[in-house]
Amino acid sequence: MGILSRFATIMSANINSVLTKAEEKNADKLLEKYLQDAKEDLGQVKAETAAVIAEEMGLARKLTENEAARNKQEEYAIAAVKSGNDADARKFLTYKARLDQEGADLTARYTQAKENSEKMRQLTTKLMNDIQAAGSKLDEVKRKLAVAKTQEKINKIEEQVGQSAMGNFDNLFDTVQKRVDAAEAASNMNKEFTKEANEMEELAKKYDAGAQQTRNESVEEQLARLKAGIGQ
Repeated sequence: MGILSRFATIMSANINSVLTKAEEKNADKLLEKYLQDAKEDLGQVKAETAAVIAEEMGLARKLTENEAARNKQEEYAIAAVKSGNDADARKFLTYKARLDQEGADLTARYTQAKENSEKMRQLTTKLMNDIQAAGSKLDEVKRKLAVAKTQEKINKIEEQVGQSAMGNFDNLFDTVQKRVDAAEAASNMNKEFTKEANEMEELAKKYDAGAQQTRNESVEEQLARLKAGIGQ
């Protein structure tokens, strides 16, 4: 299929329709495809434009030559009529009629070639603008996607770090609490042992005082106390 047969399709194609159908994640892929197609079409346009312009120029030259030839045959016919030679005039006019038909065909072909040339100019302008716009839009989309991907990575890292930090904090809290509990238990135990030791010490002092008193009694006093104790 030639580029001219796809003229309407190419002219109706636009970036906005591509982006309307695009999802955020594949916008760059669609734009790259659109840009690639536009560049390929532009290459075909340039190749065919040269041929169309050459054809237009050739037909324009042939039309000029045809017009000059027709004018010349008419001049010959006029000269033959003036000389009284109607037979020669008929020959010149017959040949001019063939040139008139050729001129009509050349005009139709030239008109078509000129129309094709104009289409090529429109396609060239349109595709060059599309390529520029698509390139700029693609760069913008890629920048936005890069920012989005970076932000997604940051969010993921922050989430992982946050979870890890909470886990480490919980572990640290448990460790510290265990140490606090152990220290408190040791303190309570020390208090209990100290209280018991103090009580034993006071009790010992009590009997130490009695023993001291006994040691201070005289032998006679101790003997008298003992006798009193056994009822003698």
